[in-house]
This record gives sequence, structure tokens and C-alpha cells, in this order.
Amino acid sequence: MDPVLEALKKELEIEAGRDQVPIIRGPERSLLLSAAEKASPKRILEIGTAIGYSSLLLAERFPLAEIDTLEIDPARHARAEEVMRAAGFSQRVHCHLGDAAELLKTLEGPYDFLYLDGPKGQYLRQLKAIEQKLSPHAVIAADNVLFRGMVESDAPVPHRYRTLVVRLREYIAYVRTHYATVIYKDGDGLAVSEELEVRSEEWRCGASNL
Repeated sequence: MDPVLEALKKELEIEAGRDQVPIIRGPERSLLLSAAEKASPKRILEIGTAIGYSSLLLAERFPLAEIDTLEIDPARHARAEEVMRAAGFSQRVHCHLGDAAELLKTLEGPYDFLYLDGPKGQYLRQLKAIEQKLSPHAVIAADNVLFRGMVESDAPVPHRYRTLVVRLREYIAYVRTHYATVIYKDGDGLAVSEELEVRSEEWRCGASNL
């Protein structure tokens, strides 16, 4: 383990707890990295940098990967850039400041791994905006898709969360229809989606070994 990176991660965990900055929860961190490993990523796109915690995890695990990460909040963007410089990753982790709806138009693919961790109600719109720039065997991970259990619950949803919950349900329906999708319920729900033909190929390989 690199002591500099370990110290940075601990520092960000403390900072996130103190300042109420959303970063990926403990149980989901290994799931995120395992999902990314399925894609053997050379290029990664993250929507929702926050202070750079998950970008740091991904850059550490995949030392040859280029990462584009998008953040709309200037203070968080600046902090993430500072973190990448401290980690020695600033040459391959590119922190973009602005609205993802606009930034996505400017990015060039293909991306092998997409991590959605920005505004939850925008997941489906963002996926559709970048879908044509994903590589043929890309893997997509979306965090917090169960949103405090409300997305799968039959109980009435508080009024202020209704639109968000409806949009997350629409996202889940879309990826379950168009991709092979598994939702891991540790934490607040991490949806991992792969191209359907990838899952089919894996099934055929497994069947041939029976």
C-alpha cells in the first residue's frame, strides 16, 4: 500500500464526514472496483467527482487508465484537483468543472467504465447522453439507486422525493431492459450493468464447461 494514498483516503473520509460530502460508502467501495475490473478499463468516465474520493480509488486500482470526472460545484472541483496533484495522478485524472449536460457533449469516447454518482434524478438522461461513446463491452455502475429503500418500497413516498424516486425507477427499468443488470443492496444500492451480449457470452462459456 502506498502510504501517501492511504493518508489521502483517510483524510478525505474524515473530511466527507465532517462536511457532509457524499462519497461512496464503505460496503460499496470494493463492489465499485470489482465492477470496473470487469471492463479492464483504459478510459473511465465519472459523473459526480465531489472531493475526488472515488476517482482516487479508481486511479489507484487502474494505474494505466485515463479518467474524466465531472463536477458542477467549484469548491469540490478545486478540492478534487488538489487531491489528484497530491496523489500524483493529475496527468491522467482530468477534473472537469461544469454541468454534466453540457460537458458530456464535449467528451470523446470510447469509455470502458462509466460511474454515475451525481444528481440521482439525472442518471437516465446522462446515460443516454453518453451511451454512444461507450465501448462495446463497457460496464456501467450507478450508486444510490435504491435511495434509502424508497425505490423498491411499496410505502408512500414523501412528496419532496417523488420525482427523484420515479426517475430512479425509470433508470432501473431502462438498464434492466437494455443491459444485464445486477443491483447490489449493500449501502444504498449499486447498480452494475453490462452489455447483454457480454453476459450471453459468459453464459455460453460456462455452459460449454458443464
